[in-house]
Amino acid sequence: MTKRRRQGWMLFLAGLLLLAGLALLRRPLGQLLLLAGAWLLLKLLPGLDTTPWRAVPFLCLGVGCGLFGGGTGELLAVQAMKKHPELQKQNEIAERDERNVAIGNAAKAKGYDVMTFAFGAMLLFSVLMEADLALTLVMVAVYLFIQFYSLWWRFKLEKEM
Repeated sequence: MTKRRRQGWMLFLAGLLLLAGLALLRRPLGQLLLLAGAWLLLKLLPGLDTTPWRAVPFLCLGVGCGLFGGGTGELLAVQAMKKHPELQKQNEIAERDERNVAIGNAAKAKGYDVMTFAFGAMLLFSVLMEADLALTLVMVAVYLFIQFYSLWWRFKLEKEM
């Protein structure tokens, strides 16, 4: 068997493991298959040992730690609410209260206003520092996406109200 054909079969197997892992994600076997498929892909694909790809494990570690911390916090909150059902009911009422929702929406709007100007300043500094053009263009694309998304929602809500 040639090297290329063997690599093709290994990629096929890695894809199959990933697919099976996604299908059985809620079970430990599915998670194990997903992990095995990802490991196999990382070992097989050529060029993954280059400098930009060396950050991927650390990125995965950071995302994994964040997900673990968020999940642990949710589990602890659920356990605490089971012990105090009156506190749980009070918390649910507070979350649905119109005043609290309006305050939260106003805070988001103020945060968006500050973010718009801060992001614009960051773009200006990026250009003045002569940063990489690709990075600057990506930041401009994200900035424009956010602005157009905001306009789309504004027009949609104006039609409804």
